[in-house]
Amino acid sequence: MQRDSDPPSQERSEEAASAEEARGSARAGAADDKPQGFVPGDEAEYEKPHEEGPHGKALLASERQVERRHEQDAALEASGERVPYALMGYFTTPADIYHACEALRDAGYSRFDAHTPFPVHGLEKAMGLKPTPLPWLVLMGGVTGLGSAILLAWYTQLHDYPLIISGKPSFSYQAFIPIFFELTVLFSALTCFFGLFVLGRLPSFFHPTMTHPSFPRATDDAFFISVEVSDPKFDATETRNLLQRVGAQGIREVST
Repeated sequence: MQRDSDPPSQERSEEAASAEEARGSARAGAADDKPQGFVPGDEAEYEKPHEEGPHGKALLASERQVERRHEQDAALEASGERVPYALMGYFTTPADIYHACEALRDAGYSRFDAHTPFPVHGLEKAMGLKPTPLPWLVLMGGVTGLGSAILLAWYTQLHDYPLIISGKPSFSYQAFIPIFFELTVLFSALTCFFGLFVLGRLPSFFHPTMTHPSFPRATDDAFFISVEVSDPKFDATETRNLLQRVGAQGIREVST
């Protein structure tokens, strides 16, 4: 004889089986949805957004700091106030500025400059500067001058006004070696002159570093360093502390 409680028990068993099948299908579907190349190591790390990962935090903070600095500079320009350009300090010996440039380079600064009364040997390596492209520009200018001289001699002697002298060929290169040399030197010199102007952003009749009250000593007995505000590593307090630790004197912020 069947009891009244049997049908509900059977229904509960069927519902439990259906729920278990649904959970199994969901797990299978989730496994199939994983992209190719999925690394099942630390899944929590891969679920983090890029800016929250271990490699993205520093870069994101630096980018946001630069953006805020540009916004502040734009606001100052709109209000007619002076925009900070760099933090400057000076040293009294070449060795001091050499070690200061090394400290700034090792700290990650990339937009800073040294102003010295005479060339300091090896200072470009201490600053981490890349080699200048000026020698390659001069080489290209010299090659252009040599090619122009050869083309000029060939055109004038063979096509424009050919002359036969002592039975020699019209285009006898030995007679034009002085022309080849002169045009090579001329084009090289002009390329070096104007290339130096372009790379050095000359002529510059004013520069914010000139507003430092002690900057005239840069042509006499002082060695200056200027760390630009646009440097991603720049922080007013930390940069000033770093300059103080390396022995800079007369630390002052200069504006445009």
